Amino acid sequence: MGWSFAHKEKGVSVKQFFEEEFGCTNKETGVYYKVLDCAATFTEAYLAVETGDASGPKEVFAVVCLLSYRPKDYFNFGYKDMSEDMGPYYYNCPERILKLLTPTENKLALEWREKCWERIRAKKARPKLREGMIIQFVEPLQFSNGVKENIFKLEDLRRLIVTDRWGFRYRIRRKSLEKPFKVLDDFPAAERKLA
Repeated sequence: MGWSFAHKEKGVSVKQFFEEEFGCTNKETGVYYKVLDCAATFTEAYLAVETGDASGPKEVFAVVCLLSYRPKDYFNFGYKDMSEDMGPYYYNCPERILKLLTPTENKLALEWREKCWERIRAKKARPKLREGMIIQFVEPLQFSNGVKENIFKLEDLRRLIVTDRWGFRYRIRRKSLEKPFKVLDDFPAAERKLA
């Protein structure tokens, strides 16, 4: 499915927008759709959507929406929606949304849910970061100046400022912290910066 653009009033949350956009009831059949919960970042939104009718069982499924903003246009808010049974390649769905979903037998939806759970388990298994901690990534990070480095001391967690073993400072992306790393007690002795 392609992108849809609409006007979103200032002060309307992403959740409120999608509740209005996806919530509906067919008066003839009684089938309804209702957004139970929404978790959004700047680029992605994950929704738990309930469907059913007055007589039958209810089903809750996930919808992934990619988000786009055009603040200078009247149609200032865009989204590309994909249901979980389309097998979207976005796995940042939070645990609270996944727990609302009802069981399914759809293969693509099951694979998508498992990859989301894998990401959640991996995130929980990571050590809690704190300033002054030395971390070593399995694969080096490459910076815009061409430098590749994999061992850093965390200087500022809020702005993600790190120092390499030679004392050079870098700013890393939050997404980099999703890559595998381990915590070290100190910089390796043979490679420590000379005083």
